[in-house]
Amino acid sequence: MITLKHDKETTLIIKKSRFIGYACHVNSEIDAQKIIEQRKKQHYDARHNCFAWLLEDGAMRYSDDGEPQGTAGLPMLEVLKKSGVQNVLAVCTRYFGGTLLGAGGLARAYTQSTAQTLEDAPKVELVPCSIYSCEFDFATFSRAQTPFQNAGYLFDDIAYAAAVTVQISVISGCEDAFFNHVQNFTQGQTIPKFIGQRRIPVDV
Repeated sequence: MITLKHDKETTLIIKKSRFIGYACHVNSEIDAQKIIEQRKKQHYDARHNCFAWLLEDGAMRYSDDGEPQGTAGLPMLEVLKKSGVQNVLAVCTRYFGGTLLGAGGLARAYTQSTAQTLEDAPKVELVPCSIYSCEFDFATFSRAQTPFQNAGYLFDDIAYAAAVTVQISVISGCEDAFFNHVQNFTQGQTIPKFIGQRRIPVDV
């Protein structure tokens, strides 16, 4: 799944109306609603705070927030769908500049603002991984750490005691290669213990 690495805000001026585009990662409708309320409080004096969000499971929602029906929220949602990102919320705040844009002009403005914000936002792919706990003696860990990390394994929660215990995240599908690496570096002395799964962000 591709999503946003962190939030992004942009500004677009069209005929003196100011469109403030905002996009961020969300995990649920509850997350989205909280952020929408925060944006509305932040821009309490704006004419409109339109939004659209799209989740990984296909759930989606949008609002024109007082703009003519179909001119804001739906065009914003279409941008989200075409972008390929998921678990993302877009909010577009409009400060009216005194000139009416018409239905077509509004739809283009909200589309452009949302598209620009998403384009500028850094993105990550959330990659499924298996997590293993491994115990190494100090000499083996010293030899293995760099080659393992170069192979794409992610080290977490390193604990030093009589031996070195570390949690290692392995991209799904690469488990056999990981087992072989551990076998070769430890001569069979270390047996990875599976402790769960998670998704890690990889820049795209």
